[in-house]
Amino acid sequence: MVTFSPLSRHGGMLSPLAVAASVALCLPSQAWAQQRSYGPRAPKMETLAHDLRMGEIAKIGPGMLMLKLPKGGDLWAATPAPNALIEVSGPASREMLQPRQFVSCSVALDATWKPTEPATMVVFTEGGAPGVFAAGIDGGMAPGSRQGLARRAAGSYTVSGTIQKVEGDVIAVTSGQNRFEITVAEDAELVMRSRNVALAAEGDVVEVDGKYFQKGQLMVTSLKIVLAKAVTPQALKGRPRP
Repeated sequence: MVTFSPLSRHGGMLSPLAVAASVALCLPSQAWAQQRSYGPRAPKMETLAHDLRMGEIAKIGPGMLMLKLPKGGDLWAATPAPNALIEVSGPASREMLQPRQFVSCSVALDATWKPTEPATMVVFTEGGAPGVFAAGIDGGMAPGSRQGLARRAAGSYTVSGTIQKVEGDVIAVTSGQNRFEITVAEDAELVMRSRNVALAAEGDVVEVDGKYFQKGQLMVTSLKIVLAKAVTPQALKGRPRP
């Protein structure tokens, strides 16, 4: 069972899914308890209606995730199911370009695998598989897309690895046995992608799916959160690395 603790986007820290899982421990549902006592006459579990699936975070804290569904609507206490799919994404500050951060950079490489132009997109994922991939960041990393040393060719790639050094706008990224000196364009899109609900704040937009016995108490099966404010290093400080 995943656990989660409080964290603000501007300080503090938590392990991935920090906020999402302690809810399961701290917000027991009377409706679900009643189901057991009702036996075969238990209330039927309902699926959240489509027009309620877009909303916003009303309150978030230790062991608590309250949603307004739809936006500005009724309050729902959200409890993640054990295998809930959770995605947290939003802008990242340029301060995130620092050593030890795991990144995926969309960049053009020549036949010797030297970057030929600045990266236009950098994604922070708090960990992952290092490598050089033919598919774009948003296109996914399809099986077989990893390029071996004997198959180098000029083109557009996604370079994934850990930042080792930063000098101005240039980041040195180690990806396996390869090292890339990548210039990050001044107007590059910097994005955070995580499963850490604790990065969220009140007012952030959510897309949620789930089931319930009683209105206002939702067992979440899928949760997507779009962060309004850029993530800073302070928001991740103290969190254990994946």
